[in-house]
Amino acid sequence: MFLLPLVLSLFHPTFATSGPDFNYGAHPRFVCTPIPADADPSCFHTNVPPSGWWGASDEAKATILHLRESLVQQKEIILDQRETIRELTAKLTLCEGAGRGPSLHDEHHGSVSYSHHKGLSANLHQCKRNSTSTYSSSLKELLQRKISTLEEQLHHHTAALGSSADQHHDDDSGHRDDGDHHDDASNKKHSKNLDAFQISFPMRTNYMYGRMKRTLLQEIFALTLCLWMKAGVGPGLGTPFSYSAPGQANELVLIEWGNNPIELLIDDKAVTLPLSLSDGKWHHVCVTWTTRDGQWEAYQDGVQRGSGTNLSPWHSIKPGGVFILGQEQDTLGGRFDATQSYVGEMSDLHMWSHALSAADIYSLASCGSHLRGDVIDWSESEVELHGGVARYPFDPCH
Repeated sequence: MFLLPLVLSLFHPTFATSGPDFNYGAHPRFVCTPIPADADPSCFHTNVPPSGWWGASDEAKATILHLRESLVQQKEIILDQRETIRELTAKLTLCEGAGRGPSLHDEHHGSVSYSHHKGLSANLHQCKRNSTSTYSSSLKELLQRKISTLEEQLHHHTAALGSSADQHHDDDSGHRDDGDHHDDASNKKHSKNLDAFQISFPMRTNYMYGRMKRTLLQEIFALTLCLWMKAGVGPGLGTPFSYSAPGQANELVLIEWGNNPIELLIDDKAVTLPLSLSDGKWHHVCVTWTTRDGQWEAYQDGVQRGSGTNLSPWHSIKPGGVFILGQEQDTLGGRFDATQSYVGEMSDLHMWSHALSAADIYSLASCGSHLRGDVIDWSESEVELHGGVARYPFDPCH
């Protein structure tokens, strides 16, 4: 091991020139020549580089510039890759809750580690798979809260409309004369006559039925179906009500077939209703259902007789279907089976796109109120009768 002292020689192209021709203003150039530590410096003579050296220096400069450009490009690529890794790291940190992954680049070499980059992507995909159930659970809870809020808003809105209508009616009544009172009474009587009727199915056939002119214009996530009904003689009630939708004939069905108990079908899934309707008397029947947890309730004469969950949970009642009274549909609006047909009488059938409260249902059954359905409104102008189904005047509350 020895040190290499440097011999510095001052030279210039005009170094050998002296006198007035010597250019004293020119900058000197230094050439460093390494020599062994134990050598005699006088043995090493500094020579002026040959004339071709300056040309070689220009080529070296060009090569250096090219290498610098390549280096700048490599740095830009590295910066881009590091930015991409930062984005992936941020996403992975959000997914896992903390950034505990290994280093994603090699600081020692100043270059990106492809294996770490690939491992990060694999971890991100794995995290997405592991978070699927958590995301689904969160979405379900969000939907539950949203549906509850909408139901409360709808209930308050309906109550506000009822109060506003009553107030408006009271205000108008205070300012009307005797002639106005007479016209109002006539209008009430005419409106009452439109829905004060019953329809009768005297025997089991595959051609006697009623069809509602209305249909669902959009999907609904809850419902209430109420009607007055009087069962006829014979085994089983049959099918007082059915709704078929495109792609699902049993979208919503109320049926008692043969010796089976009465059932409520939603999307072809059934639950047994603990109702007793075979005594030949008029009964007020209501069923409610909500998509949240598939919750359902069954009422007879204003009293809840049964309830449960898991009846087609998170299903929505599809629009564009057909409402049929007295027959079960095997296809959209047809293909009836006589053994499943309804025998008896029915009246005042209404359907809502939300679940009525127990108080509202009791009020309907006890004739304390007369709420009208927003999906089906019982009226002579809304029901088409086919195959000899008879219509008679009838008011279940009088």
